[in-house]
Amino acid sequence: MGANYAASVAPQVEAEKKGYQQVLWTIGEDHELMEVGTMNLFVHWRNEAGEEELVTPPLDGTILPGVTRDSVLELTRGWGEFKVSERKINMKQIARASDEGRLLEIFGAGTACVVTPVSRIHFKGKDYAVPLDPSSPESQAGPVAGRIYKALMDIQYGDVPSKWSVPID
Repeated sequence: MGANYAASVAPQVEAEKKGYQQVLWTIGEDHELMEVGTMNLFVHWRNEAGEEELVTPPLDGTILPGVTRDSVLELTRGWGEFKVSERKINMKQIARASDEGRLLEIFGAGTACVVTPVSRIHFKGKDYAVPLDPSSPESQAGPVAGRIYKALMDIQYGDVPSKWSVPID
């Protein structure tokens, strides 16, 4: 029974009527980010300290753990190219980062979609554009989301060796 997702149907229909594809779930007065649709949420940005960071909300009992979430975290930590964090992040921080040009990309990750980019967020009457790939305007995903997708697909299809998969002869 899909009861854990039943409450999301009406807001999803309302979002679609307004031209959006998904709902960004927040909680509390500070609009702490939770999930996008039924996916785990990832924000790639330059944080307030000026560090390049990939951040996802922590597993605190309100967000379901997932293999894809864990895979994204392990892959990106393994790259060693930017800080990877599991911590709280809210819409005020996202709005400010967008206004200041520090937002690099946002995407959801989950079993069915693997990785799906977010191109804009509507919050308190304003649309915040989320960059995809400035070096390739026709791109449908940002460079980190695209790289994660390719890495996961390469592993899934056995195109690259991985401790996550075992070849069977």
